[in-house]
Amino acid sequence: MRPTNDPARERYRAAVQPLLEELAAAGLRVHQLPELRRHGANAATALPALVRALESAQDPQLVEELARVLAVPWARKLALRPLLAAFRRTPNSPPAPKAALAAAIELLADDEVEAELVELARTKSHGNARELLVLALPKLSSPRLVDTVADLCADPGVGGHALVALGRLVARHRTPVEFAVVKPFLRDGRAWVRRDAKELLALLETLPRG
Repeated sequence: MRPTNDPARERYRAAVQPLLEELAAAGLRVHQLPELRRHGANAATALPALVRALESAQDPQLVEELARVLAVPWARKLALRPLLAAFRRTPNSPPAPKAALAAAIELLADDEVEAELVELARTKSHGNARELLVLALPKLSSPRLVDTVADLCADPGVGGHALVALGRLVARHRTPVEFAVVKPFLRDGRAWVRRDAKELLALLETLPRG
């Protein structure tokens, strides 16, 4: 590889090179990790190596690239819990690696990781990347999540995304929530939040109240 004057780039190159060599030995010759996405499910043979790399990765760019490569349905069984663990330990800055991990988790989330997903979504120290974790919650089947997400609507870090998730959960389970949870969003500065609040209130009007 040709040297560069960018120390961060050189650190990334040093971090990714052993993985590229391992993939080549397994028959997957790529110059960059994103190329694996073009292989589709044929890249599944690389999954154990990719997960091991994620579990030990320290370089931010490598973490981000691994998260994006693992954000595919065929990776769910082996990659979902390692992605959650990586999200937990990855710093909030720079933001891109943690956002990529959250996006992968949102895509792959299933009922088996409900407890971990809820815990991470509630932990404010994980910052703005929690927004995508909140949006993953409506993909799970438990009706208990209606109350969980209603509580998250009061969290200023994820409130707007929690409102979106709440609307999806209420529509799915036909479970009413208090109007007071939704009405503050009618004054939100974001047009999409105000729109979703109006739609959710209209839906709540159609549901029987206990």
